[in-house]
Amino acid sequence: RMDEVLTGLVLLLVTRILAAVRMKLLTDKQGLSFSPAELFEIGTTATFYGLILPGTISGGLIRWYKLAKQGEPVRALAALTWDRLADAAAVAGIGVAGWLLSRPGGAHTAVGLALLAVFAGLALLYLVGFSHRTGEFLLLPIETVVRRLRGRWGHTKLQEAIAAARQYHKAEPGFPYAVAVLSIAAQVAGAGAFLLWARSIGTSVGFAELTWARSCYMLMMLLPITFAGLGTREGILILLLRPYGVSGAEAVALAFLQLGATLVMAGLGGLFELRTFWRAERSIGKA
Repeated sequence: RMDEVLTGLVLLLVTRILAAVRMKLLTDKQGLSFSPAELFEIGTTATFYGLILPGTISGGLIRWYKLAKQGEPVRALAALTWDRLADAAAVAGIGVAGWLLSRPGGAHTAVGLALLAVFAGLALLYLVGFSHRTGEFLLLPIETVVRRLRGRWGHTKLQEAIAAARQYHKAEPGFPYAVAVLSIAAQVAGAGAFLLWARSIGTSVGFAELTWARSCYMLMMLLPITFAGLGTREGILILLLRPYGVSGAEAVALAFLQLGATLVMAGLGGLFELRTFWRAERSIGKA
């Protein structure tokens, strides 16, 4: 039904806004001056370019390029890396929660255990990234190795990277929790949109089951093995939702609804980029 599809799109927009607010927190700590609206625009533009190259390579490069325009490429990379880490940890976390609530059996048990292992690894990285005490266990040995490097350029850049990483260790105690809450809220909204799209095609699978299936394909899409998730999304949803009575055709339809929503965000990003080019052309013409 169209009302559920459109409500899902609104929830997807909410996830992008929450992600922009999270990125605002991370860029502020690196001394980068971006508004949430600018970061929202950068995010949708990255989605637009993300349709060109496999995985998240192109979108990540575009986001880094636009963030680095303020003359701090290493700090921009740190903000982008920590943003990706927080988002991936939240995806895995709500996936594990959905799996535990649904308690699937058979082969799904093994899939859930793999998801739990991924979440454990990402949670550990999150602690390394945001906790001073945990992070120094990794940064101090790296810093010792860096001091022994002979190449001046590499030595300087690695020192800058370590300093950028420590910016998050110096943040106020509530900072990691704020980032985590925004990340989880964004993913819950995204899972809500996924549920609405599933309902729009007539499926009756529960929220928990859809949430952990969604987390599995989203984590797989982080790998540079497909263009815009084509093939990966459909295959994983068919495999994971079949035991819940979802036919192959319904799973593919659900995957294409998700893709269609991504294309809407990409189209918005394309409009933002077209506006940027148009303004640049006008500036050159006036000069």
